[in-house]
Amino acid sequence: MTDDNRLGDSAKDFTEAGYAHALTLAQRSYEFATFTSRPSSRHVLWRHDVDFSVHRALRLAVIEAEMGARSTYFMYPHSQFYNLLSDLVIPKARGILELGHELGLHFDPTFYGGKLRGGELLAKIESERNLLTELFGRPPAAISFHLFGVLEEPAPDDDVVAGMVNAYGRTIKSEYTYCSDSNGVWRHSRLFDVLEKAEEDRLHVLTHPEWWTPEAMAPRARLQRCLDGQAAAVGRYYDELVDLHGRPNVR
Repeated sequence: MTDDNRLGDSAKDFTEAGYAHALTLAQRSYEFATFTSRPSSRHVLWRHDVDFSVHRALRLAVIEAEMGARSTYFMYPHSQFYNLLSDLVIPKARGILELGHELGLHFDPTFYGGKLRGGELLAKIESERNLLTELFGRPPAAISFHLFGVLEEPAPDDDVVAGMVNAYGRTIKSEYTYCSDSNGVWRHSRLFDVLEKAEEDRLHVLTHPEWWTPEAMAPRARLQRCLDGQAAAVGRYYDELVDLHGRPNVR
């Protein structure tokens, strides 16, 4: 683990205790809303793009539920880091929704080469929407786009795409103040400062579960923690499977 003295103040924000503190700050001034139910009163749209770890996502979902907060979890069908079809993963993903949180689709156009436009793009989005609907027994309420910024063409900015509220639609982009923790750092403003000042009536907060760990760590170490945990879980699964069937497990 990284020496705590080497961590900047920003890195020390990203702990489970820090996350709970952020929720507490938000609750002082804002109502937690969803993409499909946005009140006229002061509120925050809190979303998670689940890029790396459903296990971490479930942990944050539990913290939120215990504190009476609600957010939207955007599942990523083409993640290189977890498999939504795995029985090691999907029960945890479903557990997030059972806690009362909302489901979203995190769509990656680069998986298709980044050349899709118009009807072809919409068809792929609908296909992934249908996959999540089958897996979770409900359609995703909203959509966010992964890495669309690396492409020449901008992401669709329609308010609704394939029946899902677009997290980057024109209305949300123009009416909400945005704060993100992408890459494990504060990309725009420090979330805690924004919540303490509470100067904005509408906030759109993007967090990624892998960046919020029990103890303060450098961003790359947080990611490695996820990878090591996933590898260990798969290893345990293999050991248990071999033992279940009475087969040799030569080490």
